[in-house]
This record gives sequence, structure tokens and C-alpha cells, in this order.
Amino acid sequence: MDSTQLKDFLNRKEKQYNNRDFIDSDPVQIPHLFTNKEDIEIAGFLAATISWGKRPMIIKNCLQMMNLLGQAPYDFVMHHTEEDLE
Repeated sequence: MDSTQLKDFLNRKEKQYNNRDFIDSDPVQIPHLFTNKEDIEIAGFLAATISWGKRPMIIKNCLQMMNLLGQAPYDFVMHHTEEDLE
């Protein structure tokens, strides 16, 4: 594949995946729930750790995880107590 073909391929993939229709049905939507850079990074990491299987179930479990973290993953990671971990 030469550089022109690679550029065309990457442009097609960007159009395929970087759009609202794809994001709304994929676990990548979880980091998009946040605006704080640290929350985005933690939410993306946690979503990736459980991203195996059917996308609707992954999304459901990710949303449940974010609820358990109080919709503030960075704050939870930085300030959790032993009781929170139970």
C-alpha cells in the first residue's frame, strides 16, 4: 500500500467511525460523557477493560460502572475510601 492508498484508507475509516451514528452505538460513547480530561481518560480506560462481547451489553455495564463512580471517575480514583471499594 503506497502513501496515497493509505491516506485514502484512513480517511474512509475516519468517516466510518468518527460520526455520531457510530459513537451512539459503541462503548466509545462512555468517554464522550465527560468534559474533564482526567474523567475522559479514566472512563475510556475502564470501558476498554470490559469491552468484550456485544456492544449494547458493554455500554450498559459501562454506564453502570460510571454510576458506581458517582459520574466522576477521576474524583473517585483520587479520593475513594476503603468503604467505597466494597
